[in-house]
Amino acid sequence: MTHTAEFKILSHQMTLLLEVGQAINSVLDLDKLLELIAVKATSLLEAERCTIFVVDRDEQVLWTQTAVGEARFEIPLSTGIAGAVADTGSIINVKNAYDDPRFNQDVDRRTGFLTSSLLAGPMYNQGGEIIGVCQLLNSRNGCFVHTDEKLLAALSGFVGNALEKAQLYEQLKSTFLSVLEVLAATVDAKHPYTAGHTDRVSEYSCGIARMMGLPDDDVEQLKVAAYLHDYGKIGIRDAVLTKPDRLTNEEYTEMKSHVVKTQEILSRMRFSKQHRLVPAIAGAHHERWDGKGYPNGLSGEDIPLGARIMAIGDVFDALTSDRDYRTAMPYADALELLRADVGSSFDPRVFPYFEAYYQKRFVDGGK
Repeated sequence: MTHTAEFKILSHQMTLLLEVGQAINSVLDLDKLLELIAVKATSLLEAERCTIFVVDRDEQVLWTQTAVGEARFEIPLSTGIAGAVADTGSIINVKNAYDDPRFNQDVDRRTGFLTSSLLAGPMYNQGGEIIGVCQLLNSRNGCFVHTDEKLLAALSGFVGNALEKAQLYEQLKSTFLSVLEVLAATVDAKHPYTAGHTDRVSEYSCGIARMMGLPDDDVEQLKVAAYLHDYGKIGIRDAVLTKPDRLTNEEYTEMKSHVVKTQEILSRMRFSKQHRLVPAIAGAHHERWDGKGYPNGLSGEDIPLGARIMAIGDVFDALTSDRDYRTAMPYADALELLRADVGSSFDPRVFPYFEAYYQKRFVDGGK
């Protein structure tokens, strides 16, 4: 091969490497990032398959995501060639995996894949700690060569930074959601009969949103709003909130004020751009499609979409849960009652997605 040809190949590889780096650094969702890294590395290094293992030293395992949304696949940290890379920090290039005693043949037996050549390298965080292993299987050129090792080493720099960033984001998101759960629990704790209401409204609302095909960010924003939708009840007198009988008109007026209190409280919180509509969604979940709801008498599409979705989940859970003054209504009866209010209380374009969710969750799911 001439010097010019080598230069062209190297230039092409570096261009691809930079494109990969730009692509993976824009993804914060950990599962999606692992999938994207695997796809890009497979293409860049001309392999049949790529597996990204994440190091969990607390649990002493290497885990990988076989597909977005699927259960994680784990192996002991000391197992196989990936484990050797995690232990030594060395790039390992094997021409025939089954000739190497470190190779874990159980993985092939479990997946049905037949490994021949193998190239694995470590991924480091900014502190120099190994946080993952990139393992490529079966070079389309017969075996992996020294140039592939250099490419993998360069790729690991991009990948390690992106992986660390995604892990930190996941930890922050987990902390944020746990704080929301605690806040919601403070409201539920005031009234035992409503315990679990927040979780169920969140589940139903997000289920409807997914049926509608809404983006993940919108679903997450709705989840946050659902967790906080009744937070204003902390400002309602216990004598009203926990009254075992039906409320008087005056008491009902006070109870309805919880949505105003909710929006006022949430408006003081500094939500991220992704969650900027949380106060408006939470504060409008008692508005009605026909404009006869509260607190502002909004109608139609003036009501935030998230609030229109949550309104269905909120009423459905209220009907199918025990209350001080009545027992829970059967799911099928509650569905029929909600159907009667489509076009008045509920958005007629959203409700069919609730029906689809209901079918999947309570009929096909056997509950």
